[in-house]
Amino acid sequence: MASLLALVGGAVAVPACSSSSHSGPEEDRNPGQSDFISAPPGASGTFGSPSGSVDAGAPTSDQGGGKGGEASNPPRKVEETDLYRVEGDRLYYLNAYRGLMVFDVSNVDQPRLVGRSSIHGSPVEMFIRNGIATIVVADWYGTMEDGSPFHGSIVRGLDATNPGDIKVLGEAKLGGWVRDTRIVGDVLYAVSEDYGWYYGWDAVGASTTSSHGPKVVVSSVNFAGGVISQKGSHTFDGYSSVFNVTDSSIMLAHDIPSDPSQPWSQPTGRSELVYLDISDPLGTIGVRGRIEVNGSVQGWGADNGRWNIDFADKRYAHLLGCGGAYCGGQDGRYVLSTVDFQNPDVPVRASELTIPSTGWSVTARFDGARMYLSPGSYYYYGNNGTTPFQIYDISNPSAPKLAGQTSVQGGIWNFIPSGDRLFALGNEYGSNSNKVALQYFNVSNPAAPTLIGKSTFGDGWAWTPAAGTFKAFVKDADKGLVVLPFSGWSSQGYEYRNGLQLIEFTADSIRTAGAARSHGWVERGIFVKGRLVSLSDQSLSVVDYANKANPQVVKEVTLARNVVDARPDGNTVAEVSTDWWGYDDRQSEIRMLPMDNADERSDASGAVTVKIDGNNARVFRNGPLSYVVTNVRKEIDCGDGRGNPAPTPDGKPSSGACYAYVPQVQVVEFAHETATLRGKVTLPTDSGNSYYYGGWGWGGCYWYDWFGGSDVVQVEGNALAFRRFYPKVKSDGTWDANQTLYVVDITNPDAPNLTSTDITSDRRSWWGNMRAVGDKLYTSHYEWISWPVYDPQTGRSSNGTVRYYLDQIDLSDRAHPRVGSRINVPGLLVGASETDPSLLYFTDYRWWNGTTRDDLSVARIVGRKAYLQSSTVLDGYVGNVFVRGSKAYASVQRYDYQTGSDSQVTLHEFDLTDPRRPIDRRAPAQRGWGWLLGVEGDRAIVTSGWGSGIDIYRLQPNAAPTYDRFVRAQGWPGSISRQNDTLFLASGYWGIQSIQLH
Repeated sequence: MASLLALVGGAVAVPACSSSSHSGPEEDRNPGQSDFISAPPGASGTFGSPSGSVDAGAPTSDQGGGKGGEASNPPRKVEETDLYRVEGDRLYYLNAYRGLMVFDVSNVDQPRLVGRSSIHGSPVEMFIRNGIATIVVADWYGTMEDGSPFHGSIVRGLDATNPGDIKVLGEAKLGGWVRDTRIVGDVLYAVSEDYGWYYGWDAVGASTTSSHGPKVVVSSVNFAGGVISQKGSHTFDGYSSVFNVTDSSIMLAHDIPSDPSQPWSQPTGRSELVYLDISDPLGTIGVRGRIEVNGSVQGWGADNGRWNIDFADKRYAHLLGCGGAYCGGQDGRYVLSTVDFQNPDVPVRASELTIPSTGWSVTARFDGARMYLSPGSYYYYGNNGTTPFQIYDISNPSAPKLAGQTSVQGGIWNFIPSGDRLFALGNEYGSNSNKVALQYFNVSNPAAPTLIGKSTFGDGWAWTPAAGTFKAFVKDADKGLVVLPFSGWSSQGYEYRNGLQLIEFTADSIRTAGAARSHGWVERGIFVKGRLVSLSDQSLSVVDYANKANPQVVKEVTLARNVVDARPDGNTVAEVSTDWWGYDDRQSEIRMLPMDNADERSDASGAVTVKIDGNNARVFRNGPLSYVVTNVRKEIDCGDGRGNPAPTPDGKPSSGACYAYVPQVQVVEFAHETATLRGKVTLPTDSGNSYYYGGWGWGGCYWYDWFGGSDVVQVEGNALAFRRFYPKVKSDGTWDANQTLYVVDITNPDAPNLTSTDITSDRRSWWGNMRAVGDKLYTSHYEWISWPVYDPQTGRSSNGTVRYYLDQIDLSDRAHPRVGSRINVPGLLVGASETDPSLLYFTDYRWWNGTTRDDLSVARIVGRKAYLQSSTVLDGYVGNVFVRGSKAYASVQRYDYQTGSDSQVTLHEFDLTDPRRPIDRRAPAQRGWGWLLGVEGDRAIVTSGWGSGIDIYRLQPNAAPTYDRFVRAQGWPGSISRQNDTLFLASGYWGIQSIQLH
């Protein structure tokens, strides 16, 4: 399908899988051949080269009416959008993973999920009125009215008055990526940025082409009466934009690019102010006066640069911009421009104040007749860890001036005015920490601002979303309490520590109170019915803050789990979830969900749940048994591996603990809609080293996707083989490796048995690509024939060649696994015939005029030799291969980096009934990047180049696969299962997605 993907916010580097026409291979392949010379997996170099370097071989590409501003209609209320809203006994939360979630908080200590509406895309913010949700979604894929592809932002209306049956009311398409929104009456106004790159994967892998230059879009959507209707849209040239919204006008500021037709145009150091008339209560937008000013508006920082513009009095617009292309540098400066819009059609410049730059970006806040200013990052021009803080008097539009200044320790992210007091939120660096710092100023005398006090918090490296938006800074003046969500990493506790921090204040004091810990990246802390509610992407926590020094979590509800496996069985689905980002990095979880609530649209807290030690879970199935492989944390020696503790910088012995993660196998039995834990076994740690287990097998379309293969494979149903490969670089640049094969025999599910063997005694060699074929286990390795030689004059390496070898592991006696025959084969093993295990399938790499290309080769193993049966040249690079009977299915990716275009993925069905005469049946190529995820019955599932989703193909006897349809996935799809005509996708934190097959 023609796929167009927006490249929003910058270019992305993506591996360049390539294919182009060449005259012919440099190594022949003939039936009966048993000696094979191949290209190394890295084309001109590889991990096993003499220098130990990695050389990919193929290049990659880097990729803000009435006359005088007065409305003729009655004033309308200007309201903010946010991630949450409380109406009566309902709490609405726009969750990054699970979409709109509705909770019953009539008993706030027992919140209950009563409804959910999933969202395909990136939820931005929302507004709730009488149970009707107006939601802004970015990164949304769909089609325009004429059927052409659309990728950008939308406004969606949802009727959540009955949360158990939330209905879509309609959608309106917005251009680009929404940066800021406001509600005025019954209309949502949004400013978006569209950088002008093609909506297509082709632009990712090569030089970027453009349909137009960068644009700023201001849109309006009317949602009165539950009807979603786009009313106005105006487009302007520029990269950055901010707007200030009143009840009757929008003051928009956007930068001016030097060449508006080009996506990479340099900034000019100038901006345009545009008066937009929004006095029409229905939402039409009228463009009135425009004026250019010096200074390039900065559309990033707190609230995406929102505080760099002011139009509060509806007459004078104040804009703070960078004096040149950038704010910092040797000639850096800021420019404060003031423009009189008394006549909106004929704006007049009132003044321009040049301010010496103190940093590369700014933190600013206009508040009445003042502007607060500091550098916007920790990089500034001062000394001794201090940041300048300035107050400007803007009461006289013709002559704004510096009123006073001081300096503060650390950096400032955001200003929060509070009458004649001011909160400055920032950070404070330590020798091994980065804490959040809230500084509290008395600014009653702007000529002499004084620091009242400071609150610092956060264990180790901490951050708060309030650095990015004032909406996360919650203050109750009556209670004298500030509540800040925070997240951070504790190097001492070796864990993420997230939650809500309480800070007490009076007019003359500030004090760090207690913190309530919760899970996930906390976005908001809000007051609800005498409690605090913490809202993160993964949990909702209710906090009793009666004792502010020691607030207590009284209830925590999990909102999103990282689902890695979904196993349907009759009326239930077994969901396996795991985490390594801080929700629970010590345990994984199995839950038995009702089939009709597998996607958890309603409360599933009563589901049968079983906990498993460790994280990063993988699941291998064997009838009613599942073998769950996790990483468990083990304390290890911190020193030199011989029991001597590592010294601290001052030379004293270290008393801290060190940890390693090692694999554990837990056997789980599923029966009668329950899950029961059976036996388990843990692999040993690698002496003095942290062993990282995380091999997930293939995930792309080039050699490095095959290089290590999976670190765990299942053999004969009831055994698991583990590859341990731990390379160590020596001081002379060479390397060796600890490399062991472990076998877990699960013949007795209550007592798994662990054995091991070394694959090779050569610690400089490489082995991997474990594959199970029937009752046999194979690994692969290669040996160099000719080393690639780098030519500094051309910057290229000569064509290196290798021989691939297949190593058969004899597991007839699992207590004593042995390395058996070593057979030269044409490439890397990818599968085998299900009816004749002597027929093996390989992905072969051969040189064609200096470029490697792929073959799918079939070889028969006879004794200690492999005899070629056939070789099929592929126009691209092989993705994942699945074997079903005498057929093999593979995705083949093509991308011609020489022309910088035409990325395509093709699904192949190889009929290998006659291995000497394979039949290659291929579906029509689809544009974009993709790889085969799985084959389930008569369907093949390929990741789609059209956004985050899947393409479903139908499989039919004696015919090529036919494209069926695209399905937008919630997140990135992982494992796939099928029961009857329903596919179940394990989609990480987005949960289980059910797809009905037609």
